[in-house]
Amino acid sequence: MDKYLFLEHTADALFQAFGENFEELLLNSAEAMLSVIYDVASVETKKSVKVNASGDNKEELLHNFLEAVHLELELKEMVFGKIEITHLDEAKNTLEAELHGEKMDRKKHNLKTEIKAVTWHSFFVRKEENKWISQVLVDI
Repeated sequence: MDKYLFLEHTADALFQAFGENFEELLLNSAEAMLSVIYDVASVETKKSVKVNASGDNKEELLHNFLEAVHLELELKEMVFGKIEITHLDEAKNTLEAELHGEKMDRKKHNLKTEIKAVTWHSFFVRKEENKWISQVLVDI
C-alpha cells in the first residue's frame, strides 16, 4: 500500500494518505503535507520538538495535528524528517508527537513551495475495509 498520492488540483496541493491503522494514517498524512514543501528524505534528525493535538472527532484530530506540525515548521524555521506519535488516545481524540529534524536550509532540503494553511475543503478521514484514508487540501 502506498503511503500517499497526489491528486490533480488547479491551484493548491490535494492528496490522499493511507494507513493500516489510524496512527499510520496520521503519520503518512503529515509526511505527504511536508513533502509538498521540501524533500523529506534530505532531513537529518538533529533536534526534536513536541506537539499536542486534539479534536472532537478523528477528522478534527488529523486537521489539528497537521496544523500543529505546520506551525512548528514556520515558528522554529525547521524541517522534519521523522515524526513519532508518542501517545494516541483514539477514544478521546488526542495525541502527543515528537517531530525530529533540523534547521531549514533552502539548498539542502530542496524547498519547493510554502503552505499557507491546511483547509477543510474536500477534507475527510474514513475507514474503508482494512485501511484508513484521508484527503487533505493545502493552500499554497
